[in-house]
Amino acid sequence: MPEVLSETFHLEKSFCSRRAKDLIEDGLKAASQGLYDRATRRFKDSMRLERSAEALTYWAWVESSKGNLHVAAHLCREALRIDHEFGNAANDLGSYLAALGDTSGAITYFERAKKSERYSSRHFPYMNLGRIYLDRREYWKAFKEYREANKICPDDQNIRAALSEIEKYII
Repeated sequence: MPEVLSETFHLEKSFCSRRAKDLIEDGLKAASQGLYDRATRRFKDSMRLERSAEALTYWAWVESSKGNLHVAAHLCREALRIDHEFGNAANDLGSYLAALGDTSGAITYFERAKKSERYSSRHFPYMNLGRIYLDRREYWKAFKEYREANKICPDDQNIRAALSEIEKYII
């Protein structure tokens, strides 16, 4: 009898996990259409089934789109407690902190995002750091960050444009 219960539990957990991922996809679709309340409901529903860094990070993105940067930062911190290697959460948290005026905190999280194991858009933290250093007029640091972003994503015109702009200050 215990084997049957174990198998049933595994199947239910597997179903919940798949459903949670489907809800995240629905939430992302809703958010891309500007349906923020619907997106938030989907991310919360996903969290009820399975706590995930993804659901929290995308929920944070919706909150930031609505101007709730403090809430977004809190959600990203929660996401990083669940999965400290989820680079999206670290990069997004850095972005929210930068927007809130905490550039030192932002730099910490962008650096963390650069080292994260799980992160598909690896050029973003380099670009974000580059922007901070450019704003601080630390042109060599900005150049190095954008140069690394360019190595990762050589076809991005925004990165190339930033490098060209920075070169005016360092040549």
